[in-house]
Amino acid sequence: MKIGIIRLSALGDIIVSAVFLQHLKFLFPSIEIHWFVDERFGDILENSLFIDKLHRLPFKDIFKSMNPYRIYKLSKTLSNCAKFDIVIDMQGLIKSALIGYMLKKDKFVGFDKDSIREKIASLFYNQKIYIPYERNVLERNKALFCGAFGKEIDIDTALGMRRKVFGYSAKAWEKIDFVIPSNGEKILLFVLEASIQSKTYSADKYIELANNLIGLNVKIFLLWHNNLKKAQKIFDAIKNIHNALILPRLNLDELKALMSKVDIVVGGDTGITHLGWAMQRGSITLYGNTPIERFRLCGEKNISLNGSLNPKYDKNDFSIDKIPPKTIADEIRKIL
Repeated sequence: MKIGIIRLSALGDIIVSAVFLQHLKFLFPSIEIHWFVDERFGDILENSLFIDKLHRLPFKDIFKSMNPYRIYKLSKTLSNCAKFDIVIDMQGLIKSALIGYMLKKDKFVGFDKDSIREKIASLFYNQKIYIPYERNVLERNKALFCGAFGKEIDIDTALGMRRKVFGYSAKAWEKIDFVIPSNGEKILLFVLEASIQSKTYSADKYIELANNLIGLNVKIFLLWHNNLKKAQKIFDAIKNIHNALILPRLNLDELKALMSKVDIVVGGDTGITHLGWAMQRGSITLYGNTPIERFRLCGEKNISLNGSLNPKYDKNDFSIDKIPPKTIADEIRKIL
């Protein structure tokens, strides 16, 4: 059975969709899985043992340019793919539905119009799944897979098998092993950035959190991408009380290797924090302007904390900083 999965973006959503793959391979050993992803995020799925072919599409660049030839070329590339038994649109947007429309398939599965943000997308599917848009993202992803395969999936069993979905290269491992030699300390990773600022815990709060962790045998790694200044501010404030390190800038392949060595990840509702959860590391995910019940990622050592009673996806809502650092520190101690 040949399956096409479409989840083009964003990083965290791709990760949360992919955690079911190992379980699907367990249920259907002969299944052949193809994944269609925007090329910007392709590295997060590269080296996965459970994806038979990864299709990296320059989707954003093509449609941003609105170059008719490039759009035609993409269409031809997709239509020339061998026929799929099932195509599943995990994203539920017009752009992802169009990708599926261009593929040859027997069945195209997606959310119905009452379960989706861009209702027009549902017109493309010949099997439509109903589940309220407000339901937890893991339940929504499970509903699509259950509908597509006609088989009930136990979500706890599926998520218990998620750790090995995200593979990394030997080169990435060598770099991380050099940066993080094994010496017995527990490693805490502070994720300092997100796609929008209001999903990030402030530098002052991270400093206060570190002060609440005095006495623990931990090493604190500071992960940055664009804001080195924030990492430097935190490092300067905690270097005399903790063994701390500002990490070099890492690519997605290296981040997967990094997660294999980390004990606990602390960060906002963002892709890198989700990666820690997906690879079954301890994690504390901090929510502010996004609803915790819709995005909560559960696990034995995975904690979600909320700074807002009424989140509205407002980019100017910085209620994530209302989460007390002492509360986070207490949860870290419990996990350790």
